[in-house]
Amino acid sequence: MSVKDILEKRRSVRHYDSNYKISSETLTALVDSASKSPNGNNIQATRYLIIEDANLRNLLLPIAFNQQQIVEASTLIVMLGDYQAFNKGNIIKIHEEGYQAGYFDESLRDYLANAAINYYESKTKEDLKLELTRDVSLASMSLVLLANEAGFDTITMSGYDSKKLKEILNISDRYLDVMLIAIGKGIKAGHKTVRHNVNKVIYKNEII
Repeated sequence: MSVKDILEKRRSVRHYDSNYKISSETLTALVDSASKSPNGNNIQATRYLIIEDANLRNLLLPIAFNQQQIVEASTLIVMLGDYQAFNKGNIIKIHEEGYQAGYFDESLRDYLANAAINYYESKTKEDLKLELTRDVSLASMSLVLLANEAGFDTITMSGYDSKKLKEILNISDRYLDVMLIAIGKGIKAGHKTVRHNVNKVIYKNEII
């Protein structure tokens, strides 16, 4: 199935077969592919917190407006951005690995690493939050498309209490929670939605 076909047929599914299991190997393969998504300066800040424990899911249910996919979907993933990815040491390490792999020479390694370090040094916490949100969102879309391609149903969720979620899951301020993704086998198709005509969302040279 092409990406176009997936996007045309994709629905946000809210009702899942709670007995259906996705193997760890399959899930790891999906995340491995999603991790190849575009990301700023290749700092690779996206983290995938997979919630398997039923007790934890039950605790999350009321703080996510009792959306049943929280407990019924085969997999629940908290999509996180790691602020430590902006650290100089991480940036140098990643570009050194690229050099060792033969992807570029020493000169380009140093140029790319220094450019990234200088870019992030001047950023505020809000700027960095936007950087993480952007990168995690790109990875999230890739994961959804990959899961749909593999025959699973999905839904992305921002409807939850972020503070309480971080308390329940013991997530420190090192991480930014961007969204939840539920993956599994749907038992009820998601409803269709109306989208704007393409001519309503395209602007050229200036936006009105």
